[in-house]
Amino acid sequence: MDSTYSMLIEGRLVQASGGVTMEVVNPANREVIAKVPKADPTDLDAAVEAAARAQWAWAAQHPVDRGRVLFELARLIRDHHDELVRLETAQYGGPVFKTGRFDIPAAAGILEYYAGVGRGLTGLTLPVGPSARAMTVREPLGVVGLITPWNFPLVTAIAKIAPALITGNTCVVKPPSCAPLTVLRLGEFAVEAGVPAGVLNIVTGPGGSIGEALVTHPKVVKINFTGDSETGKRIMSLASGAVKPVACELGGKNAFIVLGDADLDAAVEGAVWSSFFNSGQNCGSASRFFVHESIYDEFAGRFVAAAVKLPMGDPLRPETMIGPVAYEAHRNRIEGFIERARGSGAILLLGGERPDTPETRNGFFVSPTIFADCDPKMELMQEEVFGPVVGLTPVRTPDEAVALTNDTRYGLCASIWTQDLRLGMVMAEQIRTGTVWINQHLAIV
Repeated sequence: MDSTYSMLIEGRLVQASGGVTMEVVNPANREVIAKVPKADPTDLDAAVEAAARAQWAWAAQHPVDRGRVLFELARLIRDHHDELVRLETAQYGGPVFKTGRFDIPAAAGILEYYAGVGRGLTGLTLPVGPSARAMTVREPLGVVGLITPWNFPLVTAIAKIAPALITGNTCVVKPPSCAPLTVLRLGEFAVEAGVPAGVLNIVTGPGGSIGEALVTHPKVVKINFTGDSETGKRIMSLASGAVKPVACELGGKNAFIVLGDADLDAAVEGAVWSSFFNSGQNCGSASRFFVHESIYDEFAGRFVAAAVKLPMGDPLRPETMIGPVAYEAHRNRIEGFIERARGSGAILLLGGERPDTPETRNGFFVSPTIFADCDPKMELMQEEVFGPVVGLTPVRTPDEAVALTNDTRYGLCASIWTQDLRLGMVMAEQIRTGTVWINQHLAIV
């Protein structure tokens, strides 16, 4: 694995102007696997200026020609699939079953999808009077700033880059400091694919300096951010001074409702998947379980029995389902939630301690952790943990489950498990989240 990586600015692979680097650590074993540039605001400014210079010419290209560039990037990702899988897993700990089956193929697929979208970019003609017509014209915004997360490093970056590029915008991307390697590798592919200089720029560095400089740069006309809610609030505040639009995908505290008539085999399988996929480091993860009292004990027992069987360890092993969390401070934060939940009166059914095996003791691992009899108002049930930690609460009625689901400041997603689809649809309409699944959770469409 190459330990030297470069940023992409104006079509050139470069180091930070000050020569400073940051270490990237494998969370499974604490080994330093790479050093990447630690940019300063001067580097960020150079990237934005390059994007601004390139934008008009890029927008002038036919969308089909822009799409050809995206197709070429997709081809390079597919050609380097195995390398990217190992790199993605090494930098943030996602097991290869995830990075190999989903992350890397999805990154290529998103590029291919948006490459085709370019052929359908059309406007409308609207009648506005007896002898007048109005036209809508799709025009690029200009330079967009993209700040991407560490839990799906490459695919989330691609999901922002591809639609921006196909519509004629140019991009400055700031990947996560702890997991920037696959996005930096994308920069190398961009050079090979012939992406015009300045169209795609990638700058690595601390969020507090580089991220803030990107958000406040006067030539950046829009920000797209995925990450935690507090950082999102900070970005929106910084951007408001210039009345700059911001698209944020932030946290979630997602409910998993199990009614008395639910298919428990399916519900338990869904619970394990939605709670512990990617070690719970997913904004859509289920973490609040509202289970009908008639099946509460049976569901809890079966959930624990299934979760305890999940293989944990080296994320490079194909059979591993639970890898480490992304970095040490994050593990410590998760453990803080666990300790406070212990002291709040909740009953610990599973986990709660660091796993101690030859494959886990040197990494940032957190065992799947299940608490029962949780007060819906306790911290564990109200705040996003972003780890493999969940709480169970019994409910008497569907109405109570809906009320508890809505009793949070988050509104990302929820799921309902029932064989009564009519009731499920009624409940879905009452739940105030952007997505509600019935008899599935974390479904990817």
